[in-house]
Amino acid sequence: MWQVVGQAKAVNLLQRSLENGRLAHAYLFVGPRHVGKMTLALNLAQALNCQEEERPCGSCRSCSRIALGHHPDVQVLGRNHSADAPKKEIGIDQMREIQHAASLRPYEGSYRVFIIDGAEHLSEEAANSLLKTLEEPAADVVFLLLTTDEGLLPSTIVSRCQKIELPPIPTKTIEQALIEHWGATEERARGLARMCHGGLGWAISALVISLLLFIALPVRIFRYTADRGRVSIVRGGVERAPGKNDRRCRRPPALPQEGIPKVYS
Repeated sequence: MWQVVGQAKAVNLLQRSLENGRLAHAYLFVGPRHVGKMTLALNLAQALNCQEEERPCGSCRSCSRIALGHHPDVQVLGRNHSADAPKKEIGIDQMREIQHAASLRPYEGSYRVFIIDGAEHLSEEAANSLLKTLEEPAADVVFLLLTTDEGLLPSTIVSRCQKIELPPIPTKTIEQALIEHWGATEERARGLARMCHGGLGWAISALVISLLLFIALPVRIFRYTADRGRVSIVRGGVERAPGKNDRRCRRPPALPQEGIPKVYS
């Protein structure tokens, strides 16, 4: 089950490549932030290592481990994916670790997949190191480069990747996805869809933050009295029952249910 929203052209291309056994050894996903590049990359990694006939199934052991970031054959590399604080660039040491891992056979799945998030931030040394790896690709290794601007990447790297563009997602598609998959009200979904400029990931983050604030802020002054089945308000150490017009006592809306993707970028 592909979890990418509004990118049917990219999904169809990859699905056909999987079915025909004609996968490239390196892909370059190009598009603005929050349109689904990382989600598509993780879905492809799942499809390459899925244990079921319909790939990616999203529920087998392999797909589940990739979704949780625990699969030994799928690695994400980026400025924000190191043990240290976020860096200005992806350095040569990080790339050398990837080179070593790429030289090994898959440990658990069928493919080793390396996702480079923010490939435009590769240092010159790291880019040269990656280029050498792309020039001599292994049959069971796939590189997925994600970028917002291919012009910031060396042309030699771009030419060795199959480029897939992910454009901004239509407003109506985002609005529908927020309602159906993330439990947004029609009014909230419409507003977020208009503000996110085609970036579903931004809209989801804004929705989740608003729900968490709705839940967290009243907790400081409200306390549910479970045994009496009512809401009690605590102010200055005095507890009282809420009045009829106290709208803040309404129970918060439910957060998205299990099975719904929690991260989209």
